[in-house]
Amino acid sequence: MAKLVRLFISARQQRLVSLVLGLLLFGLFVAAAALFARHEVVRLLVGESLPVLRPFADRADIAAGTFAALKSDVTAPPCTPEFDRQLRRVAYQPNRFNEFVYAPNGIVECTSSMGRFDPPVALGQPDMPAQGREPAMWVDRGLTFAGLNGLVGTVLHLHPYAIVLPLETVRIDPPGWMAMEVVFVAPSGRWWHRGGTPGVYQRYVASLRQQDGGLDTALRNSVCLLSGRVCVVTEAPLAALLSHGKIYVIASLVAALALAAWLARMARVMIVRRFAFESRFRRHLEAGSIVCVYQPIMHLHSGEIAGCEVLARWRDVDDSIVYPDRFIPLVEQAGLTRSFTRMVAERAHAELIEALPEGRKLMLTFNIFPRDLDAAFLCNVFGIFASASSRFEIGVEIVESNVIEVADAPLQIEALRAAGIRTYIDDFGTGYSNIQNLVALTVDGVKLDRSFAMAATGSVMARMLGHAIDMVRASERTIVVEGVETAERLRQLRAVIPPIDLVQGYFISRPLSAEDFAAFLVRHAEGFHELELVA
Repeated sequence: MAKLVRLFISARQQRLVSLVLGLLLFGLFVAAAALFARHEVVRLLVGESLPVLRPFADRADIAAGTFAALKSDVTAPPCTPEFDRQLRRVAYQPNRFNEFVYAPNGIVECTSSMGRFDPPVALGQPDMPAQGREPAMWVDRGLTFAGLNGLVGTVLHLHPYAIVLPLETVRIDPPGWMAMEVVFVAPSGRWWHRGGTPGVYQRYVASLRQQDGGLDTALRNSVCLLSGRVCVVTEAPLAALLSHGKIYVIASLVAALALAAWLARMARVMIVRRFAFESRFRRHLEAGSIVCVYQPIMHLHSGEIAGCEVLARWRDVDDSIVYPDRFIPLVEQAGLTRSFTRMVAERAHAELIEALPEGRKLMLTFNIFPRDLDAAFLCNVFGIFASASSRFEIGVEIVESNVIEVADAPLQIEALRAAGIRTYIDDFGTGYSNIQNLVALTVDGVKLDRSFAMAATGSVMARMLGHAIDMVRASERTIVVEGVETAERLRQLRAVIPPIDLVQGYFISRPLSAEDFAAFLVRHAEGFHELELVA
């Protein structure tokens, strides 16, 4: 999951995601336009097919009416003069065919033009057997039996009568981008060309069977009637469609590209907004995302580990660790300082109670926001350590680089001291009213900013270290110097008069996890003499 989230956090990945999304959207829109175009082309193919089929439908209706008239109006004995007269009467009616055959069970006994057959003539097996209300059908049947030597036609048979139809003539005039063929199709699969462009039906059948297995380069459609006996098959080659509708194609591509680009841009804006660091932090600031590390604090002259400073980190949604300088301003802006301090305290309590051995008392210092210098609140937050008062001494560090605006700050500090919580001014030497805070606030100690300890020998900042120590010592506060990075700096600090109480820095130890801090305490007690004996 973290790897997936990283795609949306990196600006470069965001651009890549936006590009990929734009391409996918473009492809989707093109596919949608192609499907719509295909639907419209098929609709046009059907529209062109229906007028061609209409004469066949009309002829089928006439045939049905003729068969009904034969059964109702011809009542004389078959093949008698009266029978012939009744046949001719039906033939003379409007919209009727005029060549009738009396052929019970497909055996021709007489016709309206040839009279009685002696012997009778069998029509043979029909090309299309009778199906429901549809008559049996012989296609391209020789009409010699009807006295029409050398001619062929279509014979329809609905017991006991048959109707002889002349050979159909189909006139087709489709648009230039379309090919069309009219066919008769038997249930057996046999078919007869009746008009249009030969080969269209064959290609249609082949496409249904996927005989060629390749890319079909034409749209094809079939519209049938009379139980599928008469079909109009249409074909629109893609090349002809593209040429005929090139304006539509170009307009569709331009519209798809513009819409995809716009949506991709909007999606990127939403991604950037949702996955911006501030948004991620506010959504996912919770107890499970807080990471605590512990930097040892050492008595300068004895080398004994006095305790540690509890430092907070934040685990981002991509599992990366974010340092305070990036998220602390957001905590303040969002008004989450108190809940953040509580989460840090609870996480540290859970980890240290579990990881650290009993038997020694350690000082734990926590950074608090100046606005939260409220004894009632802080006693409540750090009250979770009350059951382990023999193991931990709690201290809070007020960042001096911010103005301490709490009106009754001295009273709050006294209340904290009464509750066993020490207070320290952190980062002394930077920011606002250093001396005023030192004089006005009855804090237990002062942490000199790391810039003093890290300053080059002989620099202005290095020379000011002595003055800062003199000020703090004059106020009878505990002195803590942070930023001790080298053995040489440790020697120099041990030589400072008046003496410094506590130090911390990377030379002593980097910030550690709770388990590593516990192991560090053991190793330090057993043999970290290079820290204790540096002179």
